[in-house]
Amino acid sequence: MSDKLLELKDICKSYRDGSGKRVILDKVSLTVGRGEFAAIVGPSGSGKSTFLSVAGLLLTPDSGNVLIGGKDVTDASKSERTMIRRRQLGFIFQSHNLVPYLTTADQLAIVQEKSMREKVKIRELLSELEIDDCRDKFPSMMSGGEKQRTAIARAFINDPDVILADEPTASLDAERGRLAVEMIRNEVRKRNKAAVMVTHDTRVLDLVDVVYRIDGGRLIPEAKSGEI
Repeated sequence: MSDKLLELKDICKSYRDGSGKRVILDKVSLTVGRGEFAAIVGPSGSGKSTFLSVAGLLLTPDSGNVLIGGKDVTDASKSERTMIRRRQLGFIFQSHNLVPYLTTADQLAIVQEKSMREKVKIRELLSELEIDDCRDKFPSMMSGGEKQRTAIARAFINDPDVILADEPTASLDAERGRLAVEMIRNEVRKRNKAAVMVTHDTRVLDLVDVVYRIDGGRLIPEAKSGEI
């Protein structure tokens, strides 16, 4: 498999705006390799969520190419996209999106491939994220930080190539938000995965490898704090 786990090449995406057209992404390109954690920043409405949806095969670009693990999946069928999202992509949302009537262990088991429902794997992942004691807890019994750790575990349970995180610190205070991003970074490096995080939280940008800003539909590399 390619070391370039996620590649977006010259992605264009626009929407109808009355009688005109609003360009959201204008020939945007991004490559994220193994063990690399990238962040995308920009104001609301700048196209961050659209970018993440294209990368996650939830939206089809008007033009350009999306490659995952070196394979062009731009024109994949609906069923193929579903399979790719299930096996090669892990999603972390700003709201935890946990099922209220499932325990932490069940939250992970339900998204696993049937052939992969291994209790040992779930136990090991919960231990890594230090939420072993939440294994049999329901979301209502957990703190915000524990819920976000469960969401992170869920994203990694199928051993995906690429992690896509949408404002993962939005519902957390500064300390817990930083811990959540540290966990994502550590898992990405340990498992040699690629990750892209969309965020407004500039306090965690020192934890990523590269920062991009969406401006005028374009993706522009931005120096991290402390860099020239």
